[in-house]
Amino acid sequence: MKLDRIDARLLTELQQDGRRSVVELSECIGLSGTPCARRIRQLEHNGVIQGYTAVVDPVRLGLSVQAFVQVRLERQTDDNVAHFQHELQSIDAVVSCYAMTGEYDFLLQVVTTDLDVLSNIVLKKLLSIRSVRDVHSSIVLQTIKRSMRLPLAHLV
Repeated sequence: MKLDRIDARLLTELQQDGRRSVVELSECIGLSGTPCARRIRQLEHNGVIQGYTAVVDPVRLGLSVQAFVQVRLERQTDDNVAHFQHELQSIDAVVSCYAMTGEYDFLLQVVTTDLDVLSNIVLKKLLSIRSVRDVHSSIVLQTIKRSMRLPLAHLV
């Protein structure tokens, strides 16, 4: 899908506040309501906008431990990778998983209540997945920047 400046402005506004009404968005970007709503539907239909969500403070919910866990598989076969990805789906504390280049195969972001729970996830869940060779955990001391907003300057 080819995006123009209006689409970029719509996406910028929605990234700042996904609860804004079509009327507010149309006034902000200088487009009438119907074409604005049509563009939003098109962005949703084409998968540019994948959904809407609330940004929640994990610490206020008692999720005060965050770690990045690097995982290396014994062998990167299609079966091993698929099995690992399938097993991750049942571990709610793993909030993100990225396939990586370099020394480790995957980078996981884990959010949990305390170090005991993190230890259980690493030792009893991750290391018990067949084909996991080893893991390396780094605990977050402080979050400096946290954002889901994507840079869109290249679209304008």
